[in-house]
Amino acid sequence: MFFGNRKSKAKWQKPFIDNVFRHKTKHCNSFSKIVLSNIELLDGKTDYTPQSLFKFYKPTAENILDIRKRRLWFSHPKTFNDPFDCHTGYDSESYEKHAFMEYVKKNGQANSENSKNSFTLDEYNRLVASTTEHNYYNYNKYERYDTVLRKILEDKSESFNRQIYDVKMREREEVEDKMTLLRNAKIRIACFSALDRNKGFNDIIQMWSHYTDNHQGFCVEYDTSNICSSINLVNKDHDFYSDRSAYMDERVRAALYAGLFPVIYQASRVNIPKTKLKRIKIDSKGHLQHDSEVDAILYKTYIVKSAKWSYEKEWRIILDEDVCDYFDNKVPFPYINRIFLGCKMNKQNIDAMIEIAAEIGAEIVMMSMDNKKFTIEEHSICSYEWERKRSKWNNPFSQM
Repeated sequence: MFFGNRKSKAKWQKPFIDNVFRHKTKHCNSFSKIVLSNIELLDGKTDYTPQSLFKFYKPTAENILDIRKRRLWFSHPKTFNDPFDCHTGYDSESYEKHAFMEYVKKNGQANSENSKNSFTLDEYNRLVASTTEHNYYNYNKYERYDTVLRKILEDKSESFNRQIYDVKMREREEVEDKMTLLRNAKIRIACFSALDRNKGFNDIIQMWSHYTDNHQGFCVEYDTSNICSSINLVNKDHDFYSDRSAYMDERVRAALYAGLFPVIYQASRVNIPKTKLKRIKIDSKGHLQHDSEVDAILYKTYIVKSAKWSYEKEWRIILDEDVCDYFDNKVPFPYINRIFLGCKMNKQNIDAMIEIAAEIGAEIVMMSMDNKKFTIEEHSICSYEWERKRSKWNNPFSQM
C-alpha cells in the first residue's frame, strides 16, 4: 500500500492514519483493532521504518528491571514534559462565533426591525462579516467580532443582554466539555529517537542530559526489523485460550507495528475545525459521539510536535489503552540490540547492566566525555572488565 511521495517520507503518516479510520465500522473500534481486522493496511509501511531506534532511560531500579525482563513502559501523554504534546487544539473564539451565529439564525433573532430584543439584519451581517483573527492586517480590513458584538449589545435591552450571555456561556461550557473528553486520550505512548550511530549520535549530549539523569543512565538501541517484517495473523481469536503465547505474540507485534510513527515537526498545532467540533455530541452517559474523521484528527495530534523539538528525531509507538492495561503498561519488547552506558553511571549500575546484557544477548558500549570537544565517545567494556578483574588481585587483608 502506498501513502504519498516516497521521495518525501516525512508526511506519509497522515494519509496512513486517514486510510485506517476509513475502515472503521463501529463507534467503539480503536486504531489497533481496525488494523488487526484489516492487516493488509500494513503493506508497504516497511518502506518508511528505520532499522534501529534508540531510547534513553534514567538509572532507576524499575527501568533496569524492565531491560532485564525485555519489556517496554508505555506512558500516558499527560505525564510528558511538553504540555502541548498530544493536546488537540481548537480556535475557541472562532467556535464561539460559529455556534452563536448558528443559534441566532436558528431562533429567528435576526430581523429587519430595529428591536431592543433582537438583531437587525444589518447588525447580523456585521457580525457575520467580522473576524476572530488576531493580526494587524485583519485589524485594518475587518471589524473584530468581540468588539462588534459588545457595541451592538450596548443598545439592547437588559433581558436580551442576559439571554445572549446565557447562550454564550452555554456554548462555552459545551465546547470545553467536548475538548476535555477529546483530550482524555485512550492511548499510551513509548518514545524513541531515530539516530544514526555513524553520524551525529555522539553529539546529542542534550538527550543524555534531559532523559538519563545527567548522563547517569543509559540508552538502548532496539532492532526494529523483527517488528516491521511481514505479518500474517495465523492464530484466530479462539486460540487465545488454547495457545495464548503464540496468539499474543502475533497480535502484540502487529499492534506495535501499526502504531509505529515518526513525529512530524511543524510550527502549527493540530486543530479540530469548528464545524466538526460543533457536530460532536455528548450522549446521556457522558460519552462522545463523533465520526471517523475526528478520530483521524485526534490520532494526528499524537504524532505532531513543535518544530523546536526537531533535534530529537522522535519516533513513537502508540497503543490502545486496553492493550497496555492488559500488560500493566509494560508491553513485551524483546528487541534489544545494544545498551549504551552514560559517562557518569555509577559502578554498581555498570556492573548490573553488564550482567543483564550477558543474560539477554545484548552488546554493551560505554560512553565517556571527549577531552577536547562537546561530544561523547564510545568504548568497549574490555578495559573496564580488565580493571575490575585486576582490582581483585589486591589482598584487602594484607598487613603490608
